Amino acid sequence: MNLDLWLVFLGGALLSAVLPGAGAILTLNHAFQRGWCKTLPLIAGQATALGLMVPIVALGTEALRASATAWLLLKGISVLWLLFAAYRTWRAPVIMDAYDVVTLTRCAQRFCWGFLTDITNAKALAFLLATLPVFLNPSQSLGPQITLMTLTMVMVDALMMTLYALIAARLRPYFQSPETRKQQNRLFAGFLVFIAVSLCFIEHPTLIQ
Repeated sequence: MNLDLWLVFLGGALLSAVLPGAGAILTLNHAFQRGWCKTLPLIAGQATALGLMVPIVALGTEALRASATAWLLLKGISVLWLLFAAYRTWRAPVIMDAYDVVTLTRCAQRFCWGFLTDITNAKALAFLLATLPVFLNPSQSLGPQITLMTLTMVMVDALMMTLYALIAARLRPYFQSPETRKQQNRLFAGFLVFIAVSLCFIEHPTLIQ
């Protein structure tokens, strides 16, 4: 992949990371609640999922495009997971005692939450299916190309999510009252429901040109 093509791909990766999605919503809400440091495992989980998705999609584009059943299954899982995440966000405690803080902020739990959110993201999969084949040159070795694209996507997404977390953490002092936390949880839960509903209208990747 030459420099000009990589810069175009970098621009697409930046646009994908900046546009609000389920990962960004969860990152912002978690950083508002617990600060940016405790949000890092969540971001690491998202980055790990993306690091798996990019090479899988790049190597199996044709098979993934051809399987309408697999697409519908993934989209259904994604919608259900987002609705569950919205429910958990809506019901999240606004006043946490010591026990709640321990159980809700375990690193492994936050990592898994971020991983599952991104690995089941049908919107991200549709984006990858539509864009990755454009940048792959079949006449050249696929390994270095896929590695470069994977590293680019993961680094851009992780840096953008960290930036979101830092911004949310700076605003955190203004979101400490129970009533404000309650409204915040409901707002982010509403965003997650909206994303879940919008996924229902995403067409099968074979129709994306």
